[in-house]
Amino acid sequence: MVGLIVLFGFSVAVSLLWLGGVGFYVFAKIGFAQLFGLPVPEIAMIAATAFAPLAALWLVTGLLYNGLTLKKQGNTINLLLAQTRRSADHAEAMVRTLMEAQVQTRSATVLRNADLFINELNDLLSDILVRFGLLQPAHTELVWQRVGDGNRWAFCKVLLLNADNSPHFKEDLKNQLMRDEILSNAVRTFCYRFEQMFTMLERHDIEHYLTKIFEEGALGRVYLRFVEACREIDRPEPQAYAPIEPEQPQEDPVPDEQPAPKEEETYFPDPEPLPDPDTESDEVPPFGFLRPTR
Repeated sequence: MVGLIVLFGFSVAVSLLWLGGVGFYVFAKIGFAQLFGLPVPEIAMIAATAFAPLAALWLVTGLLYNGLTLKKQGNTINLLLAQTRRSADHAEAMVRTLMEAQVQTRSATVLRNADLFINELNDLLSDILVRFGLLQPAHTELVWQRVGDGNRWAFCKVLLLNADNSPHFKEDLKNQLMRDEILSNAVRTFCYRFEQMFTMLERHDIEHYLTKIFEEGALGRVYLRFVEACREIDRPEPQAYAPIEPEQPQEDPVPDEQPAPKEEETYFPDPEPLPDPDTESDEVPPFGFLRPTR
């Protein structure tokens, strides 16, 4: 702003001095009375000499004014761009902070509601134990009381103790699941609920603390026993090959005087052996094969 004031002040002062000098020259040398009596070309030459430098001066002044104005506008635009960039960075940081806060809030909510998942699984497991005959209906209240006292895996330990002490537990569970459809549906629902809970915790448990507890603890071992039993039930039965009987070659009637042609030996390949149904890869993941039943 100061530069523009100085520029215009200088231009006005120079213009006034120049016009004053031109007027003094005309008054001293020519005279204003004789000025208008001169020929037109001379008057035009005097006017061009008087006003041409002023036009050049104000042209330069206008160019300098435009340059200063553009420079000022450029600085203003740069300041606006910098402010816009800072505002965009601040908005991005705010959005990132809000997203992180939302994720943390959701994770905290899921982790706080882990007790609901455990109670749901304990409820299913209590029905399974009663249906399977490992627990009497009158004793379920006692086990629930132990769960309320802090032993969350009381139902799991009942099943695991019976499994460890009974050598035929796996076969008994398999046979019972094949006979009792209600028990089979309850076991499959338990496995499906466990998979849902484990997947949700794995997604929201950043430190993977609870997922390790559920995967390697009593609840995870019960889930693996149920999964093995369900797999054996769902495994297709092997089909036995029927023995291949060689076809009897048909003999064409031949005259009596010709000898009977020699029979050709027919080769029948041995049937390929079936894969052993008991062998199963240990690397097959347990998740992803069960569906909800209720």
